[in-house]
Amino acid sequence: MAADMMYTALAGLNTFNTALSVVSDNIANANTTGWKSNTVDFGDLVGGLMATSDGAPTAQGVGSTVLGVTSDWTTGAEIQTGTWSDLMIQGSGFFEVENPTSTVDYYTRDGSFQVNAAGLLTDMKGNDVLDSSGGTITIAPGTTDLSVDQLGNLTGIAPGTTGPATPIDTIGITTFSNPNGLIRDGNNDYTAGPDVGNIAIANPGTPATPATTDSGGTIISGALEGSNVDLTAQMVNLIDYQADYQANSKSIETGNTLLQTVVNLIR
Repeated sequence: MAADMMYTALAGLNTFNTALSVVSDNIANANTTGWKSNTVDFGDLVGGLMATSDGAPTAQGVGSTVLGVTSDWTTGAEIQTGTWSDLMIQGSGFFEVENPTSTVDYYTRDGSFQVNAAGLLTDMKGNDVLDSSGGTITIAPGTTDLSVDQLGNLTGIAPGTTGPATPIDTIGITTFSNPNGLIRDGNNDYTAGPDVGNIAIANPGTPATPATTDSGGTIISGALEGSNVDLTAQMVNLIDYQADYQANSKSIETGNTLLQTVVNLIR
């Protein structure tokens, strides 16, 4: 009985240790651009069936477990910056960026972009931002009056001219039929897991092709998306999970005391 108690409590410790890590991660990234809050999904561990007074067997619980961690994909608050290369997606899509060395594609809601020395539009980590055709975006040195409209059209006045502004490229937005299949890769980036379903890149505001009518949203230039973390809710969860963790820890201490009592009786 004492041993069962300890194993049940051990499962609880592991569960709430994971929960505390997720909540701590959310709180630490409350001011991170484009961060999506995570939620722990709990489940019961069943060790077998036991008899009841009415003769109908019922499941015997042996602790809890983490079934998974899901993300809240709602759009965060708009933070105005006034910089044309700071872009925010108003919708469900993602910017697609590519590591120029490994050619690995990443997906992000963080639209903090810049133009590097080679004239390529990149993120702050040096990954190339991709256009609606999946190619890199090049801006000629000396181009002025750069702007991006809500449909992702990048325009500017060509070097050596006085205008008008002409089209340069179109920022792409990528959509997924199941965004919960994305895998966090660190640095506020995601990679496509096996369960993301259909992946489609399209012009902002235009339904992606193939297989989805979701345009992924429109673009707001001169603004960034804030984190969607609700700090109040996260602090409540933190207090709750800490109490649950301590309760399971106390159960292990109680189980150990019972076992020691039994051992002493045998002696």
